[in-house]
Amino acid sequence: MPKVKRSQVDTLAAVAKGRPDWIVVVLALVGVGVAGYLTSLKLGGNQAFLCRDGSGCDIVQASRYSLLAGVPTALWGAGLYLAIAVLAALPRTVRRWQSAFMLAAAAVAFSLYLTYLSIFVIGATCPYCLASGVIAVLLLVVMVLRRPRGEGREAAAYKPGKLAALGITAGAFALLLG
Repeated sequence: MPKVKRSQVDTLAAVAKGRPDWIVVVLALVGVGVAGYLTSLKLGGNQAFLCRDGSGCDIVQASRYSLLAGVPTALWGAGLYLAIAVLAALPRTVRRWQSAFMLAAAAVAFSLYLTYLSIFVIGATCPYCLASGVIAVLLLVVMVLRRPRGEGREAAAYKPGKLAALGITAGAFALLLG
């Protein structure tokens, strides 16, 4: 077996590090699909597939929480998922990964907030809304598990303490915005 020079190993590692994260892209696109479907229901005034009249889907979609700044809440979610997909599809850099991570943390925080509202304030749940929340949690978990391993200064960007601070900041911002 031929010997691989150290410079070749470093080059291969640099190429792998800069690759898009296709698992995150796919999960985010599934999120775009669910949130896009909910947006189309809200804008079209239609009933969700497999949901009966007066079901949790109808009650949640008719609530005042289904709009944020006059825009369907699901449309905000679709935009957020799309932003994560774009960031994950681009070659990975520390800033892109951190941006996608913060968006995923914000999505989880806002989904938890909306789930709380639907259960304790509205008194109804929408399976599609819950699915969107599960996708947000999966995105965040996958991103944490698949975070790059940097060297030197770059390694500090992926330390658990720094990630927790970024996630809490993004989550707090999302909740204040909502």
